[in-house]
Amino acid sequence: MLKPKIKGIYIFIAVIGLLIFLHFIRVLVPIEKAVIAIINPLTSGFYSISSELQMTYNEQTSKQDFFIVIDNLKQEVNRLTVENSKLKSLVEENKKLRQYLKFFTQEQYDYILADVVSRGLGLNSTNQEKNLIINKGGEDGLVVNLAVVNSQGVIIGKIIEVKEKISKICLTTDNNCKLAAFVQSQEEAVGETTGVIEGELGLTIKMNFIPQTKKIAIGDIVATSGLEENIPRGLVIGKITQIDDSSNEVWQSAVIEPLINLDSLAIVSLLLP
Repeated sequence: MLKPKIKGIYIFIAVIGLLIFLHFIRVLVPIEKAVIAIINPLTSGFYSISSELQMTYNEQTSKQDFFIVIDNLKQEVNRLTVENSKLKSLVEENKKLRQYLKFFTQEQYDYILADVVSRGLGLNSTNQEKNLIINKGGEDGLVVNLAVVNSQGVIIGKIIEVKEKISKICLTTDNNCKLAAFVQSQEEAVGETTGVIEGELGLTIKMNFIPQTKKIAIGDIVATSGLEENIPRGLVIGKITQIDDSSNEVWQSAVIEPLINLDSLAIVSLLLP
């Protein structure tokens, strides 16, 4: 007798052979059509689901790629922004250095250039104090009371403290900054008016104790008189914007406005004696 397993195989082969034979003689055509009619909707549904899944996957992949591109573009924009800022700073610095070179070539001063590293930093700083810290000091040959000017030769203050590698500058608007000065009158016949200027409230400059007999006018230029050690004569301080001659029969005073914005200084020059 045949084993059950082998017998089953023979039966399966026989059934397959019979189905093939019936297919070729077209006996199974009605059954095949019925089966196809049942299967087609299922295969169409599976195909539709598969297509939707593929489309969803492609969309998600495209979105991820799009976000990656956007992130890369943002990083590139940031890099270019930084480079552009550096280039602008270099252009501005070169412009200022050319202005310094022009001024010193004309005036024949010995000088040292320095960068401003901080503003108004000090243990006793107040709103009325206007100080700068620069990156040059005693090892560079700096001493107290040297004049400090901008690229046009306008005096902005003087050195009040020197350390080995840094120095402190008081600006002309600082209450503690005093300079010997004179008024360049617009009238040639008027004799020279000298005095001392000092900062007022950290905003403007004031010149006190001007004799009432001296005629000054709004718009007159005030410059250093050269009567102070290490401060050359003729460095412009500012121009007179207000005159007070009513409070005293002997003296009058004048408010002087700096010709430059002292809060925007980045490079300064120290005039050597």
